[in-house]
Amino acid sequence: MISMLSAGCGQPQRESGSVTNMPDSFHFMDIGANTVIDSSMRNQLIKTLGSEAVNRKSTIYLDLKYTGFLKKTYPDLAELDQKLNINDMVRKEYPATKLTFRHTKETGSLFDFVELIYDNNSGCPLLIKMAVKKEIPNLINTIKEKYGPPQKIPIEDGRGFSLSWRKESDVFVIARFPGLYKTELPEYRMMIVYRNRLEHLLSQQAAAEKQPKDQSADHFF
Repeated sequence: MISMLSAGCGQPQRESGSVTNMPDSFHFMDIGANTVIDSSMRNQLIKTLGSEAVNRKSTIYLDLKYTGFLKKTYPDLAELDQKLNINDMVRKEYPATKLTFRHTKETGSLFDFVELIYDNNSGCPLLIKMAVKKEIPNLINTIKEKYGPPQKIPIEDGRGFSLSWRKESDVFVIARFPGLYKTELPEYRMMIVYRNRLEHLLSQQAAAEKQPKDQSADHFF
């Protein structure tokens, strides 16, 4: 299962050539910054992660576990999250599809939960979130081998930690949240933030909002 996060080849490309290529960064299940999430890729995800729930007009929420986590640990990502949304309570919808996988155990997946959001125009990923409720030393070691030593930040009063890797402005975060009780397993929350793609989406949305609105019929009659 470790290869799900370490593989980085076989990326399907959109035939039209309309996709703006971004710098290559992090990969999950052969998905990278320039991968088009087409029917073939979605079938591959379903085979590995189980059935999907689909939302074709999605909000984009970067915080992990709880609101305010990013402000404490990654202020630059908190700033990006603010740009993507109206405020902490009101989320903005985008022309982006969210694939949610909650039945991952049916396929024997390492992950308990996976969420992938991709741009409807390019078909390329914007954000991937994952959750695992057990210790994952082998997975973390594999990621360290692939991307190098991470930045480590203590969280939850030192009872947990957050690891982060940065490459070509994109960010990979793995945060370990301790259980409520000593006997409870920790929960790992992970995400790959394709910042270049998100910034491109924001610029496209800003340009679209500047376009003049259709004139009313009163102007003509």
